[in-house]
Amino acid sequence: MNAPVIRISIGRFDAENADAVETKLIASKAGLESGIRAMNGNLGFFAGIDRVNHAMHNVSIWESVADANQMATFAPMLALAVEFTTLGVRFQQPILNFDTLWQIDR
Repeated sequence: MNAPVIRISIGRFDAENADAVETKLIASKAGLESGIRAMNGNLGFFAGIDRVNHAMHNVSIWESVADANQMATFAPMLALAVEFTTLGVRFQQPILNFDTLWQIDR
């Protein structure tokens, strides 16, 4: 296998929206998991929140940039982005796909 591609989506929100954002992130797994698992080249997906810096992330690991770009047209994710925007989340654009240049394994 070649080195993986890391896709990173970051959204920022106002501090008073942290609880709502966290609740929505936790709930989002149910609607996204089966579709993400079924995508070609998916090696892992992580969603999280940084309450100190008022940010959320989706980080996913893929076999190729083409595989990572499946997320750009994944209807459940696009619908969820609208819901997060309604909560006041401001997504950084564009979403970035990083080629891995080196890694340290455990």
